This record gives sequence, structure tokens and C-alpha cells, in this order.
Amino acid sequence: MAIALPLLLLIIAGVVDLGFLFWEKEVLTNAAREGARAGVQGKISGATVVAAWTETDIRTRMQTYLRNLNIKDAAGSPITLTSGNCTFTWNTSPTPPQLTVTLQNIPVNLMMLPKIQNLFTGGIDNILYLQARCTMAREW
Repeated sequence: MAIALPLLLLIIAGVVDLGFLFWEKEVLTNAAREGARAGVQGKISGATVVAAWTETDIRTRMQTYLRNLNIKDAAGSPITLTSGNCTFTWNTSPTPPQLTVTLQNIPVNLMMLPKIQNLFTGGIDNILYLQARCTMAREW
């Protein structure tokens, strides 16, 4: 029993950490999808159809989505999306053209596993970097 309890707690901590990691990855993927969805929409401007959102507007929309779900950076502050960690790439060769929104190097803190590993082997880095990507076809 004395050996089984620490092992069981380690397994539970791993499951909880990986569950939160999976959830944050899913939220990042959904934020990229929100950005791609906004980026491929068009609006009528005079006699032509143009993009309905600017890159800054899309980035703000994605950042609001992440903040509403309380996604934080490694320091515990709300995530700030910049041109360095949030990119927009148009591929004009297919018809219709496609927009790819990529979130990269988004830091995520593991909660329990690094602290438990510190007790045994010196531990691991408690920060992981996630990325998410979504591609959608232009709608105009």
C-alpha cells in the first residue's frame, strides 16, 4: 500500500496535466478556426467584394476568444497575440484561395508533473509550447 499510493498519485497527476494540456490545445485550435473563419469572409464595398476583417481585427478577435476561456501565458498573464506568434498565410494557387492561420510558440504551464518529478530526478521544464493551425477557403 505504501508503494502503490505514490504511484497512483503520480498517474492521477499525469492524467490531470495531460487533460489540461489537451484542453488548451483544443482551445488554441478553436481560436485559429475563429481567425480563419473571420479572415475568409467578404463584404461588399462599392462594386467589389473585399475582406471583411483586417489582420489586426482577426488577431483581436482570436485574443478575445482566448481571454474569454482564461488561457494564460507562462507568466500567468493573458496571452497577447502578435505577428510573431500569430501568422496569416494566403495560398492563391487553389481556387478559391485559402487562408491559413497559425498560432505558434504559445506557452503552457504544466501544473503537477514537474513538481512531482522534482522530488525524484531534478524535474523537467514545466513550460510546453503549443501550436495550432487552421486552413479555410475564401468565401468571396
